[in-house]
Amino acid sequence: MKERRFIAIDLGAESGRIMLGTLKDNRITLEEIHRFVNRPVDILGRLYWNVTQMFQDIKEGLSKAFSKYKDIESIGIDTWGVDFGLVTKEGYLAGIPVCYRDHRTDGILEKAFRVMSKEEIYKLTGIQIMQINTLFQLYSMVHEKSSLFNSAHKLLFMPDLFNFMLTGEMITEFSIATTSQMYNPFKDDWEEEILNKFNIPKYIMPTIVPSGTEIGKLYRGIQEELNVKDVSVIAPCEHDTGCAVVGVPGKGEDWAYISSGTWSLMGVELKEPIINEESFKANFTNEGGYGKTYRFLKNIMGLWLLQRVKREWAKEGCDLSYSEITKLAEEEEPFKYFINPDDVSFLNPPSMVKAIQDYCYKTHQGIPEKKGEIARCILESLAFRYKEVFDDLERILKKKIKVLHIVGGGSQNQLLSQFTADVLGIQVITGPVEATSLGNIVVQAITKGAIKDIKKAREIIESSSDMKTYYPKDTEKWQKMYERYKEITNII
Repeated sequence: MKERRFIAIDLGAESGRIMLGTLKDNRITLEEIHRFVNRPVDILGRLYWNVTQMFQDIKEGLSKAFSKYKDIESIGIDTWGVDFGLVTKEGYLAGIPVCYRDHRTDGILEKAFRVMSKEEIYKLTGIQIMQINTLFQLYSMVHEKSSLFNSAHKLLFMPDLFNFMLTGEMITEFSIATTSQMYNPFKDDWEEEILNKFNIPKYIMPTIVPSGTEIGKLYRGIQEELNVKDVSVIAPCEHDTGCAVVGVPGKGEDWAYISSGTWSLMGVELKEPIINEESFKANFTNEGGYGKTYRFLKNIMGLWLLQRVKREWAKEGCDLSYSEITKLAEEEEPFKYFINPDDVSFLNPPSMVKAIQDYCYKTHQGIPEKKGEIARCILESLAFRYKEVFDDLERILKKKIKVLHIVGGGSQNQLLSQFTADVLGIQVITGPVEATSLGNIVVQAITKGAIKDIKKAREIIESSSDMKTYYPKDTEKWQKMYERYKEITNII
């Protein structure tokens, strides 16, 4: 069988990567071509994405890839959701895209709910209410009477913005559009009532295309720069979690997933959205997936907390690896400190260590001082938070989930994976680590006719990946401590 090659550009909130996928004999091999740091930049107290540097890094990665392989068929970009850039009619950036962790949306929900209740917003969109959502970012701009709207021609989500830089096309893809809280899944279009009530001009909203659509060819200047011709740019699932779920090798209908990284996204794949009083009260979201499926899931703060404490300790001169931090956690006394990882105080505090200590102090637990104590507190609390969301998921679905798949970089944390099996009391399968890149690549391959369909794609992903199974232990003890966790986290 002939080798078929595709490039996945996977942009995360911490780093970006150019991954080359080679499909041969029903297996995919991945090669990391280029990796770069991606962190927001604070300018006068506002947090921006350094998009010009990111695009330069993307081009550098593409240059490396095409220098090595001349037969690459297509390119696909996936990124985090909700953030966006505004582009003028002439194709200029109208301002620099702002990071969702910027404090401009602090307090915006209270103001927004005076315009439209959260029940109404949820009923129209089915999206989890979070202050970082595109709707509330835009409303913060409306509220401050931003002049950027005067020059904006189109709003482009982060992957759309880079696709525009690569091709000149101004469109968006289904999965990333649904993260905005402005898309109505029943109308399959932008929700005009929301746009009108929040004074967001509809003309800036781009046309939505299905996952797997070919956006266009590389812009001629980039083709000349790379010395290539007729390379397609395909919109896979442009939302990275959408790609990650494509990369879950689940079988049957009794499985759930966690896409584990900076955020932990726990949910199931459905053919239709679930938008009712139960899903609203539990604050579950219905984000788009490949083949017009829906990812019925909940965002959990995830390993962001561990990333931040690691960074703080490194600044203090103690640059520990994640495996070293996990080992310190493993050596500490269990069930000593609990936090709610989704508490707003952990979204972007000046010091994550202090935020955790303050939370423990306010909930009368004492103060964790040692690095191992803080790390164990994070990992155990994440597992307990998974249990809360998992229980809600089963209740809303009205069925039992038999297997949990954990994919993404966080699946490498063996201690958290075992904690998750223990507290849920079910089998947990981890891997693939590179679910997002694999999902991105197989969608391109389906579009190009190299893979038949999503079922075959998942079989290929499973045969190409290293996976590990965890079985529950000490479930009675974990259940007892889970009740204690709920008592403590309900104090705040």
